[in-house]
Amino acid sequence: MINLEITCPFCGASHSVSVNYEDYIAYSEGALAQNAFPYLSATEREQIISGICPDCQKSIFGDDEEDEDYDPDWDYNEDMGYDPYLGAYSDDC
Repeated sequence: MINLEITCPFCGASHSVSVNYEDYIAYSEGALAQNAFPYLSATEREQIISGICPDCQKSIFGDDEEDEDYDPDWDYNEDMGYDPYLGAYSDDC
């Protein structure tokens, strides 16, 4: 585990987020934060992405935490029968 020291660009507060080293390398090489750090909360991932601390996130984005049932691998277009080439839903849904 490594501790990422992050300074908020809005309030200047410093916070630490602990992540696995291998996961941080994957993120640094282009992996999406939700895929690289599935064990972190949405607030902690946002800190890594933007540097914005939890308090400033609440005042900017509100107090809603992401839905814990969210599945980033779910493909909306495929699962809902939407055909992007036709620009419409297929008849066989």
